[in-house]
Amino acid sequence: MLEMKRKYYTYMAALCSLLVYTSCDKEVVDISGTETEKVPITLSASSLPVSVDAQTRAETIEGRTIGVVAANTDETTLLASVDWSDYYLDHVKASGTNTVLNGEKEVAFSPAQYWPFNPAEYLAFVAYSPYYGTNGDSRVERVSGTNTLKVTANGNSFPDFLYTEPVGPYNKETAKAATDKAISLGEFQHAMAKLDIQVKLVDKDGVEIPAANFPNPNRLRIAELRVSTEVKNGEFDLLQTTSPKAWTNLDATGPKEIVRTHISSLITLTATLPTYTNCFLLPGTEEKSYVSIKIQELHPTTNTVVNEVLREAKITEFEVSSGVGAKLEMGKTTLLTIKVKYVPIPDPDIDVILEGQLVEWDYKGESTVTIE
Repeated sequence: MLEMKRKYYTYMAALCSLLVYTSCDKEVVDISGTETEKVPITLSASSLPVSVDAQTRAETIEGRTIGVVAANTDETTLLASVDWSDYYLDHVKASGTNTVLNGEKEVAFSPAQYWPFNPAEYLAFVAYSPYYGTNGDSRVERVSGTNTLKVTANGNSFPDFLYTEPVGPYNKETAKAATDKAISLGEFQHAMAKLDIQVKLVDKDGVEIPAANFPNPNRLRIAELRVSTEVKNGEFDLLQTTSPKAWTNLDATGPKEIVRTHISSLITLTATLPTYTNCFLLPGTEEKSYVSIKIQELHPTTNTVVNEVLREAKITEFEVSSGVGAKLEMGKTTLLTIKVKYVPIPDPDIDVILEGQLVEWDYKGESTVTIE
């Protein structure tokens, strides 16, 4: 009986040893220098372009949500022939950081993503910002089953939508040999048009009035400054091969919608007003996009409105040169100048401070276009 029990214990011990060994064998996958080595996917991207021109957008990807697409491929397949529906990373969220890798900024995953174990398996990448999915930007949605993003002016604004060109193929050995073990996605580029607006006080000849010659006391106020459009959404294919890139399925149905409110309460019209910026519109929609402004002149004692000018104009009504209207172009900033004419009224009594009269707004003001 004692002998039988000893065999039973011996058998159980051997079985437990086998179970422990088998479990450990499944866990050991990260063996450096072997096919089963786990290599994290580390990506980087160029900051958005910086120029000495004041109207060029100078930004970075830091703090941006980024959608990353990785497709399975091999070493010899050209990018144009990659099957982008064979997903390895199917629109996975990443974040732009301030960490410098290979002279660029890191695009970080959380949780980490890893390269395929097999060195014969390669990946091609493309990316965009902002990300469309959970904890992303509600103004961006994915057209089901595609790599096309639909961008909509929800919440009274468009996002500054960015994209990269497809890159690859790369495998884990490429990544291990790269500087900082980082694969570059390239440069994020602007897919939207940006609209900046300046408001200037000018004399009867359209010459800007210097600050020293402003009416004193200054009772001129800007009550409203808004941008609106009839085109509320469009679609952008990340993998389009057309040059230049283009938006499709632009939706101009329904009434126009405000996409940027720069001013909604009274501010004094001064010589030091900032350039009103960070308004984004779909490229090519200048005939269906508008700027509106309301200027008021207040009574000197009661502060009631004694004169008001309200004007709205299409983007094309702002002239770049005689007879040539402004445009909204992909990756460019269009700067519009609104000229408010203020004409002094002569008074025979030289002891009385001259008053002023607000007259027509010159909506065919100056316009400049700056390449990003």
